[in-house]
Amino acid sequence: MDALTVEQMRIIDANSDWFGVSFLQLMENAGRAAAAEANKLGDTFVVICGPGNNGGDGFAAARYLKSKPKVFYFYPPKTHESYENFVSARNYHPVQITLKGMPELAKSLSTCDVIIDAIFGIGAKGRMKEPFRNVVELMNKSGKKIVSVDVPSGMDPATGKIEDIAVKADVTVCLHAAKTGLVNNKGVGKLVIADICIHPKALTHVGKGDFKFGYPRRKSDARKGEAGKVLVVGGSVNYTGAPYFAAMAALKAGCDLSYVTAPEEAAERIAALGPDLIVYPLKSEDKLATGDVKGILSRDFDVMCIGNGMGDDKASLTAAKAIISKTKKPMVIDGDGLKAIKPLLKKLGSNVVITPHRGEFRMLFGVEANEANLRKVASGLKCIVLLKGPVDLIAQGKEIKYNESGNPYMSKGGTGDVLAGLCAGFLAQGVEPFNAAGFAALVNGVAGNLAYVDESIALTASDVLAKVGQAEKMLLG
Repeated sequence: MDALTVEQMRIIDANSDWFGVSFLQLMENAGRAAAAEANKLGDTFVVICGPGNNGGDGFAAARYLKSKPKVFYFYPPKTHESYENFVSARNYHPVQITLKGMPELAKSLSTCDVIIDAIFGIGAKGRMKEPFRNVVELMNKSGKKIVSVDVPSGMDPATGKIEDIAVKADVTVCLHAAKTGLVNNKGVGKLVIADICIHPKALTHVGKGDFKFGYPRRKSDARKGEAGKVLVVGGSVNYTGAPYFAAMAALKAGCDLSYVTAPEEAAERIAALGPDLIVYPLKSEDKLATGDVKGILSRDFDVMCIGNGMGDDKASLTAAKAIISKTKKPMVIDGDGLKAIKPLLKKLGSNVVITPHRGEFRMLFGVEANEANLRKVASGLKCIVLLKGPVDLIAQGKEIKYNESGNPYMSKGGTGDVLAGLCAGFLAQGVEPFNAAGFAALVNGVAGNLAYVDESIALTASDVLAKVGQAEKMLLG
């Protein structure tokens, strides 16, 4: 398996937990793997645990060693999972040490065969502080075999550099995959890749980890506008809900400002629906027209979302085609906007997301909407295709991800507009288009599931929109 960055590993861990193989089970598997390597090197053991999840791996390892080890730790465990394993390991009578307890540690190190280093994992950076630095010195001077769990404590997992001091491992048991800084690094000793049973979907599906570690957080001194401005182009005399849902969803995705430009009659109704929105009436009263193109393109926006409730008469599609072909900024094309892009598909850039459902996919590409056809189609395009369905498929070139969140009662008018608006809102904050499409599908589906809990078969797009914040809170938590 290729080496992974620290961020990639965090995403995979969180996704695995999201899909059903919990952090606690992963920690159990990590401890078992580390103990298996230690058991090959000797018969007596000292386990040294830090306060984080790496320490939890060490507590778990203590229960799989072939003889009862001495377990040392510095501070109480900081995470739920490490505490659970600490409690399980208490039968082995771990001894809490401070700087004053170093003689006891030194004595134990002198009489053991193998030391398990579970002080710091992938989260540690910078110069090591006491008492950890003193402990590492004792370990390195002991002359005993050392097994490090995931990363030798003190080594930067991303670069392999050592700022001050690090454990000199004989074996490093990398969990799931080697971290980038450990590859071809003599300081890690023998590199062993341990299968800790990460859930397979953690690698192929959009999950909590993707959103939690990929969503851009705000600076403490953030100013209005820095998180992006979305312009929704849509609406018509018969359809005012669609642009409203898209524009409100963009705000709930976290962008700062959401504009709607719509025919005059629709604009009045949208403004009444959403006081959080800024609504610009078009010159035309009932539908988008070619005379509106120049004015729309002159608006101040970072991302455009076009097509929601636009209508599909010839004049509107001609105008939409002109707008899409002249817009260089990131864009989400949804609903009726998709009917304007068939001749433009090859020209759409990598900053464009199109969001067809199965019927629209067939209309655009002339083939049935399935994964095999999506892969063929996407390989010839630069844009991202978010194919909506029971399982959403997000494709760019040869890359594809799946989203399984959501439920059948979301197949109602307006839920797709919420998804499109979410995607635009994430794009406006600087999220890469492929990730923005995945985030949108995930959040929309989780919001739909939360809405279903409350509303059952009565679920509507308004209910989904109302649950977006709760869904995001759940995914970020």
